[in-house]
Amino acid sequence: MSRRRLSVATLTIFTVIITTTVSAPTAAKAWGTAPACPGGTAAWGGTQQGPSAPVVVTGDAQITCPTPQVTITAGSTRHRQTSTTQPQNGQPCYEYEDSKVAIGPVSGGQRPISWYDPGRGSVWTQETPDKPSSGIPGFIPSDASVLYASLIMGSADMTLHFELDGTWSTATKSCDGIWFIPADGGKDYFYPIASVTRLAPLTYQTPPSMNVEQLVATATATFRQVYTAGQVTSSPPADSQIVHYTSCFSEVGANVPPTVGFSIRDPQPGTGRVLVVNYVVQAAVDETWWDFGEPENPVTTQHGVNPAAPCSVQHTYAHVSADAYSSSTDHHPPPGVPWTFGNAEPAPDMEAVEAWEHVHFSVIAYYQEPDGTQFAVPLPVNNGLDDFWLAATPEWVRVYQIEGVPESR
Repeated sequence: MSRRRLSVATLTIFTVIITTTVSAPTAAKAWGTAPACPGGTAAWGGTQQGPSAPVVVTGDAQITCPTPQVTITAGSTRHRQTSTTQPQNGQPCYEYEDSKVAIGPVSGGQRPISWYDPGRGSVWTQETPDKPSSGIPGFIPSDASVLYASLIMGSADMTLHFELDGTWSTATKSCDGIWFIPADGGKDYFYPIASVTRLAPLTYQTPPSMNVEQLVATATATFRQVYTAGQVTSSPPADSQIVHYTSCFSEVGANVPPTVGFSIRDPQPGTGRVLVVNYVVQAAVDETWWDFGEPENPVTTQHGVNPAAPCSVQHTYAHVSADAYSSSTDHHPPPGVPWTFGNAEPAPDMEAVEAWEHVHFSVIAYYQEPDGTQFAVPLPVNNGLDDFWLAATPEWVRVYQIEGVPESR
């Protein structure tokens, strides 16, 4: 359910190329065939060192990112002279350009990574695997190859620092030279090295309660398909219970996992970078309700006990079962839960033993800030109204009384 939001990205360029006029705009298209869309803003800066005083020049360019990342249109760089000192032909000059790296949506396991390359005068797009073959263990480095952009850029910005060490040409009024990336040799398996800057903390917003309830409702339908109730069984067998003797009961054949998770990952509202939150709905059995179908002490509740375990619960009957005592109609389900199994006993003088498992829902929002801090935020869930009781198939038992027989002499 991820959503991607795109915004117009503007790159402001500061260069050292000097001219006294403003050049006409020209179009610079994306290099290659893959779509590209650099995001954010990038400051480009440079100083040309003259023989008497520095000559500082500035310029600007625009790169517009249409939705949804289809084309790239770049305006031309315009230059203006900010010093009256005229540079000499052949004197050293330097240019520095910073270009932020941008990543595009995943397609076929590949993710486009884009940046502006001043050497080409165009946007360069390189497709890389969304899951690189090797990872970055446990930290965000100060610089890294753009090969790892999909691992890093959720928590940090990546910026390429270009440099041109050249000589001034009075004929072309430009600094002639070759652009390169000085960081760490500039390349890693042909991928440029970028500096990495961690993002500031992003804002977490608690989702509206209606959204949480819709999530739980979706999960409830899924969980009800997962859970399958079992059958109550006893030891001694069903027709062999005896007053004042302890019997064992279990629920067998059920498919009721102790905990089931259901999650949806969704970005927080807003534009630009936002937290992606993993909302995890958990359904857990937090209580088992046993009804032994007699008037005296008929109910036992358990917490944290597996009803499928042998002799999961014990009960000592205080009363025989008999139709004269209406044993077949003596039921004690959990509050608000109807008895739905009828009163048709398999044979006379029997009573039902039933088990209900209570399924409780909880929602936790998990997210991680750019500095690596992890958070788990519990969310309120409809005051338990989404919880439900899962009823097993009851067992009908007969409870006998052992009478003492006087010894005849």
